[in-house]
Amino acid sequence: MGRSILLFFVLVFATQSASQTLFGHSNTKCIELLEDHKVNGINTSVLNWIDGYFSGRIRETGREMKIVNELNIPLYDLLRKTCDNDPTLNLQQAADIVYVAIP
Repeated sequence: MGRSILLFFVLVFATQSASQTLFGHSNTKCIELLEDHKVNGINTSVLNWIDGYFSGRIRETGREMKIVNELNIPLYDLLRKTCDNDPTLNLQQAADIVYVAIP
């Protein structure tokens, strides 16, 4: 039920405009995610944010990304790896890198 409500809000906001994908954790610094992950493990709010961010970007660009769902690609792990490579990024910048990297 909670996930359905979250998905509804993500879809509503994602369809309004491209700028609407810049909410939630978009300005969180990668270093903050990495430090939090070391202490607490997977950050579920960032996990939900990256899923919503991708949903919004897919709707915004009209890009076919069945591979993300069919292969159950671990977006959170890819985001974290991107942050490991450049901890000076914020999560939106890291998510954009991941989005472009996925074929």
